[in-house]
Amino acid sequence: MASEKKVNVGVVVNRSKPAAKAVLYQLIEFAQAHPNLRLHYEKRTGAMINRPGVSEAELAKKSDMLLVAGGDGSLLDVVAAVFPTQVPILGVNIGSLGFLTAVAETEMASILPYLAEDNLLLSPRLALETVFHHARGKNEVIPCALNDIVIARANALRLARIRVEVGDYLVTEYVCDGLIIATPTGSTAYSLAAGGPILSPDADSIVLTPICPHTLTNRALVVGTDQAIRIRVIPQSGVPAPAVQFDGEPGGHLRAHEWLEIKPAKAKVQLAYLPHSDFYRVLRQKLKWSGASV
Repeated sequence: MASEKKVNVGVVVNRSKPAAKAVLYQLIEFAQAHPNLRLHYEKRTGAMINRPGVSEAELAKKSDMLLVAGGDGSLLDVVAAVFPTQVPILGVNIGSLGFLTAVAETEMASILPYLAEDNLLLSPRLALETVFHHARGKNEVIPCALNDIVIARANALRLARIRVEVGDYLVTEYVCDGLIIATPTGSTAYSLAAGGPILSPDADSIVLTPICPHTLTNRALVVGTDQAIRIRVIPQSGVPAPAVQFDGEPGGHLRAHEWLEIKPAKAKVQLAYLPHSDFYRVLRQKLKWSGASV
């Protein structure tokens, strides 16, 4: 018997993806057969089917769950737009690799009954808050980076010098192309490509991964979350300030006399998955691991 519990689902679809409309119509068709499931739309998503819509922030207020169809980038955009709301976010991958999304577009049918029953597994994820201490005493707060913060050199010919402190302790001064400060969620993104370790999603840790360090003994470092991380750039004559990105979005440049203070965000990000979801199975599938036991 279908559930009588009313479930309000906010829908955000990346219109640039070829499968966007197919996913949207599949969801609408399922909702028509399950009257307890009420769909609401983000304004650009609603425009695809000539239905009214609202901003992501407004959508989060009226929804029990947000369904985001796109890739990891689409999901990160929605996280940034609705943070610090605790509305769960369910990702459907119609992009490429997709570590954050719960299912692929071809598996939509498997997750929709759980959506109608409001019976999905919630995975609270650590996010990072950054205070960007600008020159002349101005501070800018970036409240949420779910994946990573990246400092990358702006000069192709000269390496950056990046000073890292954890709490009251100096870690090192990296001479490198850049530095990635990643959450457990972000450990499978750029940090992994740069040689960093994979962290379990529930790990209470942050990984610092240098990008192409000049000193080969500079390796990725996993630190706890109980002390703030401070990042400064050592000025060099003729070397422009490196760029800063938060979950892939431009965040300006880190100049002399400026610094970043990074710590856990004030709230977790709630990602939704199938009740029997298995992170390690996802790793085996996405990374194509093989061996005698799998």
